[in-house]
Amino acid sequence: MDIRTIQTLKEVSDQYILPGSLKAFTQCVNGHVNDTYRVLLRIDNHTEKEYIFQRINDYVFKEPIKVMRNIKEISVHTRPKITKDTCDIITFFNNKAGNNYTIVDGDYWRVCYFVKNSVAFDFVEDSKILYSAGYAFGRFQELLSDLPMNRLFVTIPDFHNTKKRLDAFFEMVSLDPLGRAKDVKEEIKFFEEQRELASTLVDLLDKGELPLRVTHNDTKYNNILMDQDSLEPLCVIDLDTVMPGLATYDFGDAIRFAANTAVEDEPDLSKVGLNIEHYEEFTRGFMTACQGSLTQKEVDTMALGAVIITIELASRFLLDHLNGDKYFRLHRPNHNLDRARCQIKLAKDMLEQYDTMCEIVNKYA
Repeated sequence: MDIRTIQTLKEVSDQYILPGSLKAFTQCVNGHVNDTYRVLLRIDNHTEKEYIFQRINDYVFKEPIKVMRNIKEISVHTRPKITKDTCDIITFFNNKAGNNYTIVDGDYWRVCYFVKNSVAFDFVEDSKILYSAGYAFGRFQELLSDLPMNRLFVTIPDFHNTKKRLDAFFEMVSLDPLGRAKDVKEEIKFFEEQRELASTLVDLLDKGELPLRVTHNDTKYNNILMDQDSLEPLCVIDLDTVMPGLATYDFGDAIRFAANTAVEDEPDLSKVGLNIEHYEEFTRGFMTACQGSLTQKEVDTMALGAVIITIELASRFLLDHLNGDKYFRLHRPNHNLDRARCQIKLAKDMLEQYDTMCEIVNKYA
């Protein structure tokens, strides 16, 4: 075992009222941002208990205290509403000082229970899983639909301001620091053609026609813990990006991830498209869970959210390609270009199936 890590985990544990002493730990390697450890505490010779200890990456999250205050706010708000039959939202313990985070050697740490008999999926074909994921994120919306927005910090300003994202993209096109724009003229033309459409949700928000909601902002189905036997949703996790936003973006980002017929960086564009069956299963779960908590305008623009956020992400990938790949991590040459083209192809397929997408939303709303 790493002696330094053991000492750090002990120091974190000492700042909480936890039973027992550190027996063992395992680092979880499937996360991309924070450092996560599955920690086993021995209470006595016959009893042990498992927890999750997580170090917040304060390079990515510049204001971790605001992140944790947002998480505490939604935890306090939802706690009275949670029953044993309700999909939960991950809750972090308060330390001895009453904070849901603790600081050790300048690092921000948090602690929660390890959810037993749970599993998260990075790739699925089972429609039951898509329904469960949709239900979990829809339930997240429903549980928090009455939380006043002034109780949350905006931790990442303009995170899903598609209009500003596209403004930044076209500014990079004009700068073209590496001379790459000449090779992506067709892709640039796509964004020119879709620029007005991609601004629709921001314009509706500015006009007051769409309400701000508590949004998760990373609604991939691998952020849902499910019962490994029944596949029922147990818990929504990864709350670092929770803040005010649009429910349509949360729905749309989930669809972009869950209903693509390929991975988001697939270079063979013939494999890329919208799986309408997966789309329907996720939508059925989402709309069933949040029924009654959405406005008619939100329902009317739900499918549009999937199209727009796919365009937004495509523009971010291509901007990074034009700028020398400084933001998104590369695993092969032209990786960001592959990602951008994949998302453009997905967005085009969504536009072709858009009427059907809207019909499915209305079917379950």
